Amino acid sequence: MLSIDEKYLSSLAKDYPTIQAICKEIINLKAILNLPKGTEHYISDLHGEYKLFKHLMNNCSGVIKEKVNLLFSQEITSQQINELCYLVYYPRKLLAAKNFDQQWYKESILRLIRLARYITSKYTRSKVRHNINNEYSEIIDELLHAQLDEMDQQYVYHLHIIDSIIELGEQDYFIESLTKIIKHFAVDQLHILGDIFDRGKEPDKIIDDLIKYKRVDIQWGNHDILWMGAYLGNLACIMTVVKNCLKYRNIDLLEKGYGIPLRILMMHASQCYPDINYLEAMEKLVMKILNKLETRLINNYPQWQMTYRVSHPDTQPLDKMELFIIDDLKKSFASSKRLKKHIKFIYEHGSLYLKTNHNLLLHGCVPLDEKGDFYIHDCFGQKLAGRKYFDEVDHKIHQAFNDPQPEIIDYFWYLWCGKKSPLCGRKIVLDDPQEEVKDPYYHYINDEKICLKILSEFNLHDPVSMIINGHTPVKVKDGENPLKGNNHCVVIDGGFCLQYQGKTGVAGYTLISNSHGMRLKTHLINQEYSFNINNDMEYDSQIIYTRQIQELIKDTKKGLEISERIEDLNKLLKIYRCKN
Repeated sequence: MLSIDEKYLSSLAKDYPTIQAICKEIINLKAILNLPKGTEHYISDLHGEYKLFKHLMNNCSGVIKEKVNLLFSQEITSQQINELCYLVYYPRKLLAAKNFDQQWYKESILRLIRLARYITSKYTRSKVRHNINNEYSEIIDELLHAQLDEMDQQYVYHLHIIDSIIELGEQDYFIESLTKIIKHFAVDQLHILGDIFDRGKEPDKIIDDLIKYKRVDIQWGNHDILWMGAYLGNLACIMTVVKNCLKYRNIDLLEKGYGIPLRILMMHASQCYPDINYLEAMEKLVMKILNKLETRLINNYPQWQMTYRVSHPDTQPLDKMELFIIDDLKKSFASSKRLKKHIKFIYEHGSLYLKTNHNLLLHGCVPLDEKGDFYIHDCFGQKLAGRKYFDEVDHKIHQAFNDPQPEIIDYFWYLWCGKKSPLCGRKIVLDDPQEEVKDPYYHYINDEKICLKILSEFNLHDPVSMIINGHTPVKVKDGENPLKGNNHCVVIDGGFCLQYQGKTGVAGYTLISNSHGMRLKTHLINQEYSFNINNDMEYDSQIIYTRQIQELIKDTKKGLEISERIEDLNKLLKIYRCKN
C-alpha cells in the first residue's frame, strides 16, 4: 500500500508528466518567491453596509487614487485625476453618463494602460495573463508589457490598435476590461475580520461579491457565528437573527434575500398583541420565545456560567403555537439555498483566527482573567486556554457543518453572546439593558507586555508582529487611539456601520500592508455613502511601520506554501531521474 506521501507525489505526477515540466514549474516558483509581497487589505465589521463595501473594493481604500496621483499629478488636472479614478471605480456609470469623443477615449485608454502596467509590475507576466479572461487578452497582454517611448515604431503600432478598438465601437468593453485588471491587482489578498451580518440591510450582497472576489479570508465575528448557528438549526440563534432583523428593520433581508417568510410569526404576534403595530408585536413575541430558549440553554450548560444573561428567566415550556413558529423558521433557514451557499462560503474561507505574515488576525479577543493570564475555559469536557482553546473551538465549528452534534450547535449561541467567548467577550444581559462589562483583554491590550505574550502564545515573534482586531468600535472623538500596546495591537472597528458613526466620529478603518510596510487608513464620515467624481471617500493615512528591507513573497505565508511545493517537486524530479 502506498504511503500518503507516495500517493501525493503520484497525484502530482499527473500535472507534471516530464522532467522538463517539473523543471519549468520549479523555475517559475523560485522566481515568484523573489517578487515583492502583494498588497493586503484588512477590513472589519462591515455590518451589511454594501454601498461602502462596494466603494472600498473599487478604490482599495484609496490605493487606486494614490497610484493615479503618483503617475499623473504632473500631467493632468485634479479634476481629470478624479475622473480617471471614477472611471476605474465605476466604468459603466461614467461611460453611460456622457458622450465622450474619440480623443477622450484614446487618452483614457492610454492612461489606463499605464496605470495597469504600473500596478501589475510586481506580478509575473503569466499570472497577469491568466487573469485577463476575455477576447482581448492577447492585445491587453502586449500593451501591458511593452516598455515604449513615443519615438518607438511599436508605439505607433499600439496607437493604431487603440484607434481600431475605438473605430469598431469596442472602447467601453475594452476600458471595463482594463479597470477590472487594475482593481484585481491593486490588492492581492483581502482579510475580513468578522461581522459581515446585521444592522445594515445588504450583507447578502457583500457575500455575493466576496464569492466572486475569491482572494479572501474571513475571521468569524459574533454576528457571523450567529447566522451560522441559525442555519445549522440552533433555535436561540434563529430567534436572535429574527430579533436583529426586526430591530434594524431588515425584514426584506430574510424574506426577499433568503426566502425565509415571517408571515406566521407576524400573524400570531398581531393576535397576541393587537394594541401595538405588527413590528413591535413581532419583537415582543420574539423576545418572549427567546427568553425561554436562552433560559433552557443556560440551565443545560452551567459550565458556560451564563446565569447573568437573563434577568427574568422564563422556565415555562414553549406553547404549541410557539413550537410551530420556531419549527417553521428552522425549516426555512435550513432549506434556503442562497443562505446555504453563503454559509458554506463563510465556512470554507473562514476561521476563528488566522496567523498570516507575522500578524494575528481575530475578531474579538483572547479571553484573559483579571491578572492578565489566559482564561481557562471548560470546553467540551476539557480545560483549555489560549491557543489550545482557539484551535479546539475552530475544529468544533468546522466539524459542525457536516456533523451537527447538539452540544456543538448550542456552543454557537455561547460564542455569539458569552462574556468569555472569544467572539464577544462582553457581559450582555438579554432582557435588561445595562452598561456592558468587557473582558480584561480589552484593557490589557494597551500593555505591550500582554500583547507580546499573546503573540508569543500563537508563535509570532517578528519585531513588527501585531494583533489585528475588530469587534470594538474605537471612539476617536473621545480621544481613543486604534493603535495599542506600543503598536503591537490595532483595532480597526471604527464604525463602518452608520448607527455607530455618531459614537466613534469616524467611518471606520482599513489597514493596507505591502512590501514596504503597513498603513492605517481612517475613513472620514460621508453622510450618504453617495460617491461620484467629486465625492470620493476621504482618508487620513498613518504609517504604522516601514520595513528597512522590502518584504518579498518568500518572507510570507504564501512563500512558505510555495517553498513546500518546490520541495515536493524536487522529490518528484529525483524519482523521475532515478527511473531514467
